[in-house]
Amino acid sequence: MSENPDLRRHLFDLEEQLVKPAARSSRERLEELLAEDFFEFGSSGNVHDRAHVIAGALGESPGAWSIANFKMTLLAEDVALVTYIATQSAGASSLRSSVWRRSDGRWRMAFHQGTKIGE
Repeated sequence: MSENPDLRRHLFDLEEQLVKPAARSSRERLEELLAEDFFEFGSSGNVHDRAHVIAGALGESPGAWSIANFKMTLLAEDVALVTYIATQSAGASSLRSSVWRRSDGRWRMAFHQGTKIGE
């Protein structure tokens, strides 16, 4: 499938929202961004469902993250894989991957995985 720069930018913007305090402190916004059947493989090795991830985000202290090396692969017309490196202001970095799915004209994250880089 051919590169779609508009979709790439849109998904980058959605991923960026998910690492910013404004979305991470809003249950409503998190519910809009995460699909009903969302799940995540956490860096701890545990599997987390949507409710657990939302509760965790709402309970954490907001930190500053940056995104680098963002890539998008369209897997099907309504499914995309994005990968990138996320770095906290404290210096910790992780490899990230997310599967986004379009439903009812709206892109929502269906799956996410974060893997710590080094220690």
